[in-house]
Amino acid sequence: MKNIFAFVTSFFCLILHAQTYQVGHMSVNFKDVSRTNTGYSISGGITTSTATGRAVGTEVYYPATVAGNNVAVANGQFPVVVFGHGFVMTWDAYDNIYNRLASLGYIVLLPRTEGSFSPSHAEFGADLKFLANAGLGLNSISTPSLTSFNGKILQKVAIGGHSMGAGSSFLAAASNNTVNCLFNFCAATTNPSSISSASLVTVPSLIISGEMDSVADTTVQNSHYNATVSAKKFQIIITGAKHCDFGNGTSGTCTIGQPACSGAGCNAILFARYMNHLEPFLENQLKSDCNAGNTFMSLIQNPSTDRAGVKITGSIACATTGIASQSTENKLLVFPNPTGNNLSISYATETNGPVLFELYDVYGRLVLSSTEQINTSEQVVTEMSMEGIQSGTYVLQVRHHTSKNVYKIVKL
Repeated sequence: MKNIFAFVTSFFCLILHAQTYQVGHMSVNFKDVSRTNTGYSISGGITTSTATGRAVGTEVYYPATVAGNNVAVANGQFPVVVFGHGFVMTWDAYDNIYNRLASLGYIVLLPRTEGSFSPSHAEFGADLKFLANAGLGLNSISTPSLTSFNGKILQKVAIGGHSMGAGSSFLAAASNNTVNCLFNFCAATTNPSSISSASLVTVPSLIISGEMDSVADTTVQNSHYNATVSAKKFQIIITGAKHCDFGNGTSGTCTIGQPACSGAGCNAILFARYMNHLEPFLENQLKSDCNAGNTFMSLIQNPSTDRAGVKITGSIACATTGIASQSTENKLLVFPNPTGNNLSISYATETNGPVLFELYDVYGRLVLSSTEQINTSEQVVTEMSMEGIQSGTYVLQVRHHTSKNVYKIVKL
């Protein structure tokens, strides 16, 4: 038996299973022909239709071959995320969010409608709902400037938003068979009622708010969470966050209601706190990433200084237990689990070569790593020392050639 794991002296963030992309941008004037009331057209934007209807001017950010405006979409298939802005806030107040999501392989649509001091929540909710279908429709759209999207749209969509946009996301997701999941930040109540609409939301939902929010406080968030009828719903309160800390924190119109945290460093810390929850949720719901679902559930089920509160109904973890295997080549057993200071790993390979062992915490940070050369097809047992590692949940990955086995480990 050998202790093959050594501590990594410096910790670093790692997004598992996620390829990163360059970010492209297009301004698109979609047309909702079912409505004829005034919308908003982006000057110089690509127009999808000359028919009569409501203009839904939308900024689109997406995985691209190269970074820039009106550049080609990267190869692959990508799900859609529709995101609604806050009251009198502009889409670019959320550049940290949409750039991050686009780089991770999502096509993000940000409507610029209802930006006045007297917005219609009903129309904004209808815009978000319309864009969910319009985003999926990019897969076969015939507008010449948009054909780069053809065949690139994975037919899954999430609707989200911040403040007014978050409240309107409930309007958009109510009784909506197109949307796959809902997420939002600091949902404000709307007219018509976002809380009443939540009673018609059945898709998995992630409701995130700030501990120090004085605009849409915990009572408001509880009302949305309690009303949502989804069998899988989660409410998370981010430690130290105010109402305007979601997004880049620089919107002057938002901070009239409540100042954001001071300094880019503060904003970066809070950004990491809420995106660490959102990213695995979306990876699971829109990309069917089983491991991301397990990571999300492990994260919210364990104590964290990043959260001032959490509520959990249901689970998005994989239905299977034990090894989530992407190959039948490795016959892997891990025991005992939960474990104390030592973990045994029994495995066999059909081909010789290096086997890579990696242990990650629930934030995706590499904790332990080692490689062992295997020159036998017989079952091999290796002992991993867990001594000195904090109690909690971890993810063990065992890689051999193109195969990968993943196991959830609980350290007592």
